[in-house]
Amino acid sequence: MNQYKLDRYEGAYAILVEESEFKNELSVLRERLSFVKPGDYVEIEFDSIGNLKHVAILSKCDKMEKA
Repeated sequence: MNQYKLDRYEGAYAILVEESEFKNELSVLRERLSFVKPGDYVEIEFDSIGNLKHVAILSKCDKMEKA
């Protein structure tokens, strides 16, 4: 699973920043992440063709443990 921080919303898209040394940005349709607030950390699993398979909001405790 990949970890991202929801950086901001831009129109119909949510802009996620990958939590790695590269800090890549990923655009996802806003409606797919409507339950996530800017600043939240999420863990995303993708299927074999790149669709969102599973999304979970990481609690602050989970984030601190993995740091």
